[in-house]
Order: sequence, then C-alpha cells, then structure tokens
Amino acid sequence: MTNGFEPQIVAFLCNWCSYAGADMAGISRIQYLPNIRVIRVMCSGRVDPVFICQAFLCGFDGVLVLGCHPGDCHYLVGNYHAEKKVNRVKRLLDITGIRPERLYLDWVSAAEGARFAQIVNSFTERIKREGPLDKDPSLFQRLHAAKLTVQKERVRWLLGNELDLIDKGNVYGEKIPFDELDAAINEALEDEFFNSWLTLILEEKPRSVREMATITHLSLQSISNYLTDLEEGEKISLHSFEGRTAKYIKSK
Repeated sequence: MTNGFEPQIVAFLCNWCSYAGADMAGISRIQYLPNIRVIRVMCSGRVDPVFICQAFLCGFDGVLVLGCHPGDCHYLVGNYHAEKKVNRVKRLLDITGIRPERLYLDWVSAAEGARFAQIVNSFTERIKREGPLDKDPSLFQRLHAAKLTVQKERVRWLLGNELDLIDKGNVYGEKIPFDELDAAINEALEDEFFNSWLTLILEEKPRSVREMATITHLSLQSISNYLTDLEEGEKISLHSFEGRTAKYIKSK
C-alpha cells in the first residue's frame, strides 16, 4: 500500500438497482469511502468496454461496475451481458499490463444500501493495496491500443453476441463448445490488440521488425505475421531500408 494514497475510482451504476442502492445507503446514513465518482447508466449491460478503457486512460485507479442481481435485470439479461464483457475486458487489461483486479463487477439491489457501502469500501481498500495506476507513457500507449481494440468491428461483434452464441448458437443453429468459443474470442482480442499497438508504435517513427519485437516482447515471427495483416489492410507501409533492414511506418 502507498502511504497516503487515495485512489480515484469510477463507478458505473445501473439506474434501477445499484444506483437506487447507493441512494438507499445515503438515506440510511450508511457511511462509505468517498473515492468513487458515479456514472449512472440505464443498465450494466450498457457499460461499453470503451468506457472502461477510457476511464483508465483518464487516470482512474480502478473501475467498478454494479448491476442488478442475476434474474432481476429490468432488461432481462443485461447483467449477464455485462458479466461477459467485463470478463473479456479483464483479459484485455492483463495483456495490456494492468492487473485485472483493478476492474470489478458485482450486484446490488435497490434495498441493499449496506451491501453497496460494503462493496465500495472493499474495492477501495483493494485499490489502495494495488497502489496508484502507473503513469508510464508506454502503459498509456498500450491502454490506447486496448481502447482501439474494443472499437474494432470484429471485437465488438464477438463481445456483443457472446451470450447469444453460448445460449442459441450461430446463425445455423450450431452451438459452439464453450472452450472453442472462449479461445476464439481471446485470440481475437490478442490479435487486434497487437495490431493496434504496432500501429501506434509505427505512428511515432519508422521502425524495424527487431525494434518492434524489442518493444512488444513478441517473437520476430509474430511481428512479421502482424505486419503482413496490417500491410494487407493498408494500415502500415514500407518506409525505407537501412542497409538490408526494412523499416515500416503507419500509413497516412
């Protein structure tokens, strides 16, 4: 724990339950730590992964998402969608270099003012133990890449339809085994993240494959594979040669 550190936490609260639970805590004069900044949303399922990445980019030390208890969602399955999205964003944060413990999802009903206070206090203490979010520019570059990742059409479709793919199957009515679906989504997240990160790296200045491998800690083969995809998508282009070494840059 950092001495004297008071974390800044953004809390996304669903309108019908957890926001009302926060109101109940206030009416009941139940005290809780004042480190959260509340954003009310109509449903926890409407908490876009982009919002979570943006919160960390804005310097918040932790993100809390609170929704209705399972089975009590006013939009039937919004909280189940929230659970799937948060779990995937935790995976993405781990790739980015941020401990997934900085993101937390839980449930609070309108009558659970005491539970709301307990969750806020517990999460705040957890973030105090984690310490302040690293302000290193390289981390914020990776966070920017994470935000770009969850804005990609491929990723948004997978995250938005994961629950339906599990419950109903694909358009042919075929249910994909969970392990296969889980691996496919994680692979998509990782691929899109590194494509986005490499694009940002090449936006700074021309770099060689070896230079990019040093920055990202990926193998030369992996970098080459990602560059092939980016070149085909006209995201990057060959800039110059230094001796026999090719250097690439982001396309204008």
